[in-house]
Amino acid sequence: MKPSSSLINDQKLKICHHKAANPSIKQSALANWPMQEFKLSKVPTQGTISNILAKRQQYESMDSTELTSKRQRAVKHPELDNVLANWVLQCQARRVALSGDLIKEKARQFARQLELGERTPEFSNGWLAKFNIRHGFKAQKSYGESGSADLDAIDRNMPTIKEKLQSYSLQDIYNMDETGLFYRMAPDRTIARRQIEGSKKDKTRLTFVFAANADGSHKMEPLIIGHAQRPRAFNKKKWRAIGFLLSQQCKSLDDWTHFQGMATKDGSTNARC
Repeated sequence: MKPSSSLINDQKLKICHHKAANPSIKQSALANWPMQEFKLSKVPTQGTISNILAKRQQYESMDSTELTSKRQRAVKHPELDNVLANWVLQCQARRVALSGDLIKEKARQFARQLELGERTPEFSNGWLAKFNIRHGFKAQKSYGESGSADLDAIDRNMPTIKEKLQSYSLQDIYNMDETGLFYRMAPDRTIARRQIEGSKKDKTRLTFVFAANADGSHKMEPLIIGHAQRPRAFNKKKWRAIGFLLSQQCKSLDDWTHFQGMATKDGSTNARC
């Protein structure tokens, strides 16, 4: 069989993997490797090798059909592809956080507007990955405020806590923690070409409180701490009738008296937190 002078996409991907496995290899030596490995009729140029290495992500996202071809498959619906890419860039300029699911849903809307009908793509995760690679979109994290727990203080106080708990049985030792549901807050990750500045976030929240004893024999009903005594969404119903505990009395979990009242009503009178 006559040696070929061109590479298929699968061979290009193998060149990228060979470079990754041998990061110190020079491009001249890297160019000689595919000639020997794939029996090419001539050595690829340095520019060819550079272009192949720069497109590694594209090769990794290809399916088996595309890997056996010499060129990347053309976009089936270039008009849809372009309008969707422009929409993502507009969202990036407005600092709107996007998710993959949101991009796929917007693509479906554009497909209906363009009246693609039966020619509409499936908009799978594979389609999304290829769309992002074509336009240089990546998952980016919006930068802004950050904080961390005082781990040193935890390590210092843990022996004292363990010593105090030794005089209690596991069923009387409770652990309680809170988590906030910021149901109006936009995600801090987005899909864009560059990292974008974080905008002011809506911090409207509900606080959910969970508690259970150490041996797992008693799990208390979750407590929801809100702001209104009777939210309008309840339609004048009490929280018990809807099926959960609600309180507007606690501003934080420092209100231990309120939690002790919960524990007593729930049947545990010797709880230690």
